[in-house]
Amino acid sequence: MQPMQAVIVRANWQTRILRVLFRALFVCLFRARVMGLEHVPRAPYIACMNHLGWAEAFMVMLWFPTAPLLHGLGERDVMTRSAFRRWFFRQVPIFLPLDRDAPRAAIRSMQDVLARGGALLIAPEGKLGEREGALNPLQNGAAFLAVRANVPLVPIGATGTRELWLRKTLTLRVGAPLSPDAFAGETRAREQAMTEQLAQAMRALLPGDTQSPRYKPLRDFLTKLL
Repeated sequence: MQPMQAVIVRANWQTRILRVLFRALFVCLFRARVMGLEHVPRAPYIACMNHLGWAEAFMVMLWFPTAPLLHGLGERDVMTRSAFRRWFFRQVPIFLPLDRDAPRAAIRSMQDVLARGGALLIAPEGKLGEREGALNPLQNGAAFLAVRANVPLVPIGATGTRELWLRKTLTLRVGAPLSPDAFAGETRAREQAMTEQLAQAMRALLPGDTQSPRYKPLRDFLTKLL
């Protein structure tokens, strides 16, 4: 299969300005460490992160390159649950509102982003993780999209983001991309093998979080902020 040919989508000036402002706010609240950005492709890809809370998605969106433009995914009811969330997601129109009751429409939306030269951020666990350093079983959705669009999966490990407090250290580790061309066989077998390798790659990026300070300022507020 030939690699996807697409005009690479880049962030517009409004998104770039908002990115600078939100990133400055983020580093005022937390100590952010991002490693392995050299692994991020300069062509359409699917970034796959473990899901502990709201902060890891924002770190990816704020630190990853602006081309191709990365699009996050969010359940529609979650994105509109409060007036603040509705305002926020209107200001940052790179989050796709998805409905679990319409999976085919969700797949079409994600395929459209990749076909137009964008990138996707997915949490393949499908639910929140229960503890630092652990990974729930992965669903096949990311590999399903990667095989059909012929784009790589980029594994990400986030630590420190399940429970938040002021000036806590939050870490993202980015691994080498996994190309669908590296997996042979029938489509479903390729998807399963790719998902299994993705899980191994993500676990290798999760050393866990051992921060246990005596004081955790603004813990409840920051953990439940979004």
